[in-house]
Amino acid sequence: MPNKKTSETPKIEELIGKLEEILLGLKQNLADLCKKLETLDSEHELLISLENAKKDAESRASNLEAEVKQLREELRAVRDLLGLNMEKK
Repeated sequence: MPNKKTSETPKIEELIGKLEEILLGLKQNLADLCKKLETLDSEHELLISLENAKKDAESRASNLEAEVKQLREELRAVRDLLGLNMEKK
């Protein structure tokens, strides 16, 4: 019977070693997943930031178009007051 116990001991040690390797691999996978989640979160925040910048730019462009339209109307009114005709002949 002592023979059997000594032959089982290396097997248990081997199993413990394999389990430690598996645990190390799982820890590495967890670390990799955490990094990927951080990357996804930062990309999501970047997309939100870009979308907000796009909305802001569109709003500014719209405001500028309205201002240009108003300036053109004011220019026509000034030319009319001065007796100038804007239409080309």
